[in-house]
This record gives sequence, C-alpha cells and structure tokens, in this order.
Amino acid sequence: MYVDIGGSAIKLENIFDYKLMNKYLKPIFWSLAIFLGSCNYQQVIKNLPEMPEIQNSRQTPISRPRVAISPDISGLEKSVFAQINQYRKSQNLPALQWNNTIAQQSRIHAQQMASGKTTFSHDGFQERVEVITQQIKLQSAAENLANNFGYNNPGEQAVEGWIGSPGHQKNMVGDYNLSGIGIAQNSEGTYFFNQIFIKTR
Repeated sequence: MYVDIGGSAIKLENIFDYKLMNKYLKPIFWSLAIFLGSCNYQQVIKNLPEMPEIQNSRQTPISRPRVAISPDISGLEKSVFAQINQYRKSQNLPALQWNNTIAQQSRIHAQQMASGKTTFSHDGFQERVEVITQQIKLQSAAENLANNFGYNNPGEQAVEGWIGSPGHQKNMVGDYNLSGIGIAQNSEGTYFFNQIFIKTR
C-alpha cells in the first residue's frame, strides 16, 4: 500500500510501518468523517513452555481482569463472529468455535486501544497468547485488528476490510478452530475490533 504524503509516496506494508503511519496520517484521517483502518499480525507459537495446571484463580500467575461489555457491543461481537463464519463457509471451511477465554483477551485489548492505554497495534500479543495458553493448549495463534468511525454498520465494514486485505483474509481462512472477538468504542465514536484465532493441539 502506497500513500502519497506531500508528493512523496510512502509504502506501508507491515506492522513496523505503523509509527510512520501515525506520524504522517493520523492528522489527515481524523479530519475525515469516516475512517477505516486495519492491520495484521500473525505469529506461530511453537515450543511454548508448558504452563502449570491451574487449580484455582489464586494460582494464576497472570491476572485476567473482568471486562464489562454493553449488550449492544456484545451483540456486535456475535454478529461479526457470525459474518466471519459465514465467509469461511463460503470458502468451504469449517466454522470457528467461540471461546470465552479468547474473547476476554480480545476485549481487554480492544478496550485498551479505545481508551488510549495502548496504540492501535498488536502490542502485547504475546502476553495475550500466554494468558490463553493457561486454559488452552495451542499450536498457533493469529490476530486481526480494525477500527472505523461514522458507519451505521461498523461490524460489516470491519469484516469487509479484512476480506479485502490479503493478510487479514489469510487469518480468516487459516487453519484455526477457536476464536474470540472483542469490540470497544471510544468517546469519539470510533470502534476498535480485535479478533484472535487459535489452533489447538
């Protein structure tokens, strides 16, 4: 993807370009009524150290704060999840199964991005996977992000954006069997989406 900034073409092609994108494009994007952005990151988790079996929550080495979500956001999460599975079905692929442990990590990250506690990025992905591995034995994991503003159908816009992006689409049709989605909205009305994909052992 090339973006013209002051007559100079800047290529944005991976996660490491997002600092550059924020520096040059953020003022431009936020001056528009509608903004859609998405990024992609996939990391195969191999040979992770075995996590000790957790007998109760007091023995959990990584905290898992509970995230309250409104009924509207919860419905939007389920709607986006259904759209993802509908797309997988169109590609003759099995449906993903919803997992609350995964969804909880997706929601935490979505809320952190919406609140400004973290940037719109995959920062902390490894930590999210580590929390998930306390409950699920996995082979690989991937994550898709999106945000948008000003749409009547923010979930559909996010899914369409993912389908139209080769990296995101690769995750959507990847060899995964579990998933969860987290969505949050900031005070300015921007929606932040996080979907984590997991392949179990």
